Amino acid sequence: MLKHFTLLGIFGLLIGLNSCETEFSLNGDYQITPVVFGLLDESDSVHLIKITKAFLGDGNNLVYAKNPDSNYFAQVDARITEYNFEGDATGRVWQLKDTIIENKSTDGVFYSPEQKVYYFTANDLVSDYAYQLDADFNEGQASITAFTGLIKNFSAPSKYDPGIQKLSFAINNVDEDKDYKVVRADFTPGTNVGLFQYGYTFNWEEHYESGEVKTFSLYRNIGTEDDLSSAPLYSGIEFYRWIQESIPDDPEVVTRKVIGFDMHISVAHSTFAQYLSVSQPVSGIAQVQPVFTNIEGGYGLFSSRKQYIKKDLQLDAPSTKELANGQFTITKRFCSSYPAHSDESYYCEE
Repeated sequence: MLKHFTLLGIFGLLIGLNSCETEFSLNGDYQITPVVFGLLDESDSVHLIKITKAFLGDGNNLVYAKNPDSNYFAQVDARITEYNFEGDATGRVWQLKDTIIENKSTDGVFYSPEQKVYYFTANDLVSDYAYQLDADFNEGQASITAFTGLIKNFSAPSKYDPGIQKLSFAINNVDEDKDYKVVRADFTPGTNVGLFQYGYTFNWEEHYESGEVKTFSLYRNIGTEDDLSSAPLYSGIEFYRWIQESIPDDPEVVTRKVIGFDMHISVAHSTFAQYLSVSQPVSGIAQVQPVFTNIEGGYGLFSSRKQYIKKDLQLDAPSTKELANGQFTITKRFCSSYPAHSDESYYCEE
């Protein structure tokens, strides 16, 4: 009897499903949710802030993400207000303008390579002051407020200036690994800092058998540190190994000449550092992703950083000799322009 009842029930359920056309959505009511990301840097003259909105629909979200109209507000009224160290408004207010930039990576999920961003221009932001972002969207349908200080008392490694001290990555005659040297870039990160990142750009030119000359630049990110008492260390042996791995041998190249070495140090405000820490991929079993934002009325980040770049630093004579004739890079055909190497086979012929 139980078996007979079950079959009848299933039959009735199938009839009901075939005759029912009720539609339903897994999505709730849509709410306007601003998503903001902006970093101020007093050393910049143009300050960019990205302002978008969350989207919701019953279709494929990957399709929505590719559509700029799904991400942009129809109307944005945004401004930056400056406050002094006592918390009083200084009277300086910048109205944000929008512009289209064309360098967004095409590897991501969202629309690219063009994207709309908002900006204001100021080359005199004050490190002791604070800055507030206020924005209203779609004629008052939504609004956000965010607040940030800047990086204070940052001090760059002054001894590494072009013409003052050249970078020394090796002794004159390298026989073993201990003969490679380490460049220590002492600097003061300042206050409000949570972490720093450092690296360098190597610039060179290639002279071909055809007479053509091309210039190249290659950036290496060394790492990120939250120990602010440590100094960036630029390892000589790692530099030569990186050149070995990164620059291919080319039989068409007659010589490669060093143009310069650019030192990079970037420091992040403590709020920015916290945002980066919370946004790290989840590796635990629970797979619960925490959310961090300092945007009141939305999501994202409004914070600050400071980027230091010292351009056109030069390698000293022993380091250039190792680049030209060393165990890792001898096949790269670098040459030396130092007069002391004029009788050597790796001297740059004019």
